[in-house]
Amino acid sequence: MQKLITISWLFFLLLWVAPVQAKTIWFNPLNDEHSHYIQNQAWNEDGGGYGRLPLRAKGKVREDVWNLSRQSAGLSIRFLTDSENIQVRYQVTGGYSMPHMPATGVSGIDLYAKAGGKSFICYGSYLFADTIRYAYTIDKDISSAPQKEYELYLPLYNEVKWLEIGIEEGKELTFVPARKDRCVVVYGTSIAQGACASRPGMAWSNIVSRELDIPVVNLGFSGNGRLEEEVLDFICEVDAKAYVIDCMANLQDRTAEEVKSLALKAVKQIRRKSNAPILLVEHAGYSNAKTNWKWDNAWQTPNKGLRAAYDELRNNGTEDLHYLSNQEIGLHPDSWVDYVHPSDYGMMQQAEAVERKLEAMGIL
Repeated sequence: MQKLITISWLFFLLLWVAPVQAKTIWFNPLNDEHSHYIQNQAWNEDGGGYGRLPLRAKGKVREDVWNLSRQSAGLSIRFLTDSENIQVRYQVTGGYSMPHMPATGVSGIDLYAKAGGKSFICYGSYLFADTIRYAYTIDKDISSAPQKEYELYLPLYNEVKWLEIGIEEGKELTFVPARKDRCVVVYGTSIAQGACASRPGMAWSNIVSRELDIPVVNLGFSGNGRLEEEVLDFICEVDAKAYVIDCMANLQDRTAEEVKSLALKAVKQIRRKSNAPILLVEHAGYSNAKTNWKWDNAWQTPNKGLRAAYDELRNNGTEDLHYLSNQEIGLHPDSWVDYVHPSDYGMMQQAEAVERKLEAMGIL
């Protein structure tokens, strides 16, 4: 039996090694100091990297927020290549997986081919070792263009130390500069950051970005989306097309009145800097709310405070303020991995609800 397992493992290694025997040319998207190739990154003033807040945020936001901002949730890299074989190798700083979220979501990457306004997932064989490796073969003509366009989504819950994309010798690769059109900024919790998507492309902010073809800046901070003034100071620096505030899941321990006060301050803080639409998002709920009073109250209380803040702001004349309710999100009892974090199914439902609201807000 042991011999059979050893043979199977060697066979797997041969399958991995065989496609990459030809010489591979490697490209680092951070090597060009004159161009910015990281998509959905609001700040690039520090000379690159895969962080989500600028270096000057360190010491101004809480340490937990700062550490989470080093994780690359929502960031992606676009490039053009005529190579049928594409490899990616990189290292991360933390553990590869969590009990409720697989390594492919926490530390993995996701490659999509783009053609005719559509995106197509490219499955890649992968190896999680000291250096993580993914290998893709795209040998079907999805467009007539000599070079096909790809988007590579980065890990949701890990910090990328370095990353390189490899193609066949004799082929070409060109990085696509980061989009400069106005983005949608999402400020939220672990759910916004991407827990518990099975892979980066299934985080709801990435789905929205892909489906609506707009840049979406992911400022989801696991356990730390608390409507903090210091974080909002940085959010207000972004000339956004819209701001999505989705922090209720991290305010479940506050009273409705406390949540109302925080929401009022947050909207007024943004309005002092921007007239862009603001979307307030209710807590999507808990999987066991139907069977447990504690968890049922825990999502309803912050939502009552958020609704009260919304009503007061609208009554006082705040314009272009919008609301996404728990009912509109409409997660099914089986949409969660655990008590609060959506599965891919739940992520799709959340994304579709946000997309409908953004379209109704007229920002597209």
